[in-house]
Amino acid sequence: MILFLVAFLFVRAGETTGHLPVFATSYADDLLCIPLVLGAILRVQRRVFKQGPSFILPRIHGLFTLAFFAIYFEGLLPHWTAAAVADPWDLMMYLVGYLVFEKWMNKRPKMIKNRCRPMFV
Repeated sequence: MILFLVAFLFVRAGETTGHLPVFATSYADDLLCIPLVLGAILRVQRRVFKQGPSFILPRIHGLFTLAFFAIYFEGLLPHWTAAAVADPWDLMMYLVGYLVFEKWMNKRPKMIKNRCRPMFV
């Protein structure tokens, strides 16, 4: 999750200076938002609600978040404000971000050899 946060901050800094390619300024936020949101939810579930380090977020939660972002940001918000634009490529970036979360972030931590505690929590 830290890698996604650093990437998000890098993109934000690049947007203010204007030194990023068009792809990064147009789609990086959409690509990074789902892993950041779901990663934060996963961490809160593991730490605050004491689910433990082996807890993984149910797939339905991720799919609901994906649907919410798609409907709200690409379906509803463009009708309410001129600053928002409905773009089908944003939907693809949300989907890719969700798949990245499911493949690499929503996993049980690897165990340290001969120990019962996880390496990363």
